Amino acid sequence: MTSPSLLLTPTLPPSEDPQVTAMRSQFEALLSGSQSGDPISGELALGEILAVEKDGLRVDIGGKSEGFCPMRETPNIYSYEDLQQTYRVGQAIEFFVMSEQDSDDHAYYRLSVRRVNAFKNWDHIIQLMTDGSIIEVTVAAATKGGVLVNVLDLKGFIPASQLRVAKTLPELVGDTLIAKILEVDKDKNKLILSNRQAIFETQAAQRVETMTKLEAGDIVEGAVVKMTHFGVFIDINGIDGLLPLSEISWRRVQHPSEAFELGEMVRVVVLNVDQDRQRISLSKKRLEQDPWETAVETLTIGDVMEAPVTKILGSGVLAEIMPGVEAYCHNNSRPGQPFEVGESGPFRVVAIHMDDRRITLKWAGAEAPMPATTEAVVAEVAPVTIEEPVAVEA
Repeated sequence: MTSPSLLLTPTLPPSEDPQVTAMRSQFEALLSGSQSGDPISGELALGEILAVEKDGLRVDIGGKSEGFCPMRETPNIYSYEDLQQTYRVGQAIEFFVMSEQDSDDHAYYRLSVRRVNAFKNWDHIIQLMTDGSIIEVTVAAATKGGVLVNVLDLKGFIPASQLRVAKTLPELVGDTLIAKILEVDKDKNKLILSNRQAIFETQAAQRVETMTKLEAGDIVEGAVVKMTHFGVFIDINGIDGLLPLSEISWRRVQHPSEAFELGEMVRVVVLNVDQDRQRISLSKKRLEQDPWETAVETLTIGDVMEAPVTKILGSGVLAEIMPGVEAYCHNNSRPGQPFEVGESGPFRVVAIHMDDRRITLKWAGAEAPMPATTEAVVAEVAPVTIEEPVAVEA
């Protein structure tokens, strides 16, 4: 990039090219009619190109003010040859003033052509938000908390909580989404959007129809659009129905990702339809046979079975004695030998309460050996005989 000291070159002689002469006259007219005082950082300024250099454009922006526009701040320019073909000495165009730097006897500014449209588009963005418009955006990158999107030459952000898509964040890069503008702060370069809100508004009619027709007991199919620690949201004709963690399977599920993938089609039964709150509750496990019904027919007191420990409780553990059926075993059935999750061993059924869905177990494996007492340890130590020294006669 050209340094400020190199800008103190003599004014170039006027070009004899009629086109350049016309552009110069246009610049002088625009400058006298629209610009007073020094350029302001963060605003637009009219400028006349003084030189097309290898790394950018040297620009006169009025009075003793000069500036430099680096090549990277010119749109779709990748080489010196591109600069020469696109820009000409004497050409008058608008620049965005990025910053001001001190020089010996004149102001020196860092300029940008690329950011001019973006600057003007802020007003357009604000108007779109005021009008409540729904726009299309392109996903540029995925972050930990959402996705960055391109919006009219500006960078915007859609939080993960405002997305309603059946893909992971990295899979969205390159996709076009509809979005509604939630927040704009031009000074802070802040633009927040919502894909969820846009979809909610565009599917309003479909959602009303779905809520009117759905009833508890209906079996429906939908795509997994979101997973949380408490359950899964499934798209049922425009409405996000909640499949709670406890309704995914009869077996213990720690997180929905153990059972589903985003975008997967799932068959579920409707448990409840709340018309006032526009909510649907779903279940997947209730489409399957209740394993406790099988347990009633097959289990008897005294049965011994191999079962894995699935959860540690304060006073004992839960062990899965059949798929989807967990039973309780107290810690005192195996003193001195704590249980661990995932550990498998023999358990004996000692009580069955099917009305309460409770089964009590007892450890049926070998008990841990009791620690030896002090007396026992002393008794096991063999006595040591110390022989008297033998006298040797001289």
